[in-house]
Amino acid sequence: MSSQTILIIDDDMTALDIVDFLFEDKGFEVVRRADGVSALECVEDAEPDIILIDLMMPKMSGQDCVRELRQRGIEVPIVAFTAVDDPEIHEEAMDAGCNLVLTKPCKPQVLVEQIQKLLDSTNEC
Repeated sequence: MSSQTILIIDDDMTALDIVDFLFEDKGFEVVRRADGVSALECVEDAEPDIILIDLMMPKMSGQDCVRELRQRGIEVPIVAFTAVDDPEIHEEAMDAGCNLVLTKPCKPQVLVEQIQKLLDSTNEC
């Protein structure tokens, strides 16, 4: 069985390193990008099974990136992973096309469980 690919988009290099390590340790292939613009450039080649994206980034907000991904026909689950604990921002992310919003900091086990749950529900369809 081939591993699943997760595209992680976050301008915080420490967060990228931690999440990268966490998912590689669980057997995922990890593709990292530091902003939405570079993520849009690589998404078709990366063929991710799921996308984890920060909302507050330079060049392009996470919400704008998600909207563009959805407009391009990218249908994989997208999880917003943000330090912003504002219900309006979370609602905007969901309206943009996110399947789930998780707030940083988040226990690693919870993050992995939520990602796996989304992947499992996608694979059942």
